[in-house]
Amino acid sequence: MHYFRLRQDPDYSRAPAIPEVITRIDRRQAVPEKAHHIAPTTVLPLGGKAVYDFIDLLDRPLFLVSDELQQVLKLYMPKLTFKTIVLADPARKEQHIYYLPIFAPIDCLSDNSLQTPDKRTVKHLVLKGAAIENHTVFRVQHPYETIIIVRLDVAESILRRDLRGIRLDRVKIE
Repeated sequence: MHYFRLRQDPDYSRAPAIPEVITRIDRRQAVPEKAHHIAPTTVLPLGGKAVYDFIDLLDRPLFLVSDELQQVLKLYMPKLTFKTIVLADPARKEQHIYYLPIFAPIDCLSDNSLQTPDKRTVKHLVLKGAAIENHTVFRVQHPYETIIIVRLDVAESILRRDLRGIRLDRVKIE
């Protein structure tokens, strides 16, 4: 089976900047056993007065999905829970709703993955095939990065929709 890393397309340079997110939500709590520390709904103001491009996937500093992408994830993981994140743009008097999926991390990062010397960033991702068997969408256990992986059928479902700002990179499985 083929798997892909789901991430924000870096070509969208006007994605929203969320300066307060680090002080309001600890990304390490976005796991099932700690998610109760995150409020069901969090309102975060956007930084600056820039014109933002509200794409369907934001992965920095939190992994946030639009309603449309949330619906695709729910098709494949009906029991997946989400926290609501409201991005408020006070300069334009607008609000945009995103969702923070609460994935259980899977210990599947291969020793053959290439990481930076401080192990904060995975440069070349290799996954252990036995650990990800039968998973459609999952989070790779990593202390610093949020790495979300989707199976081929999920990737195809995402591509069939008119979603913007999404990049799918094929992942090596051993």
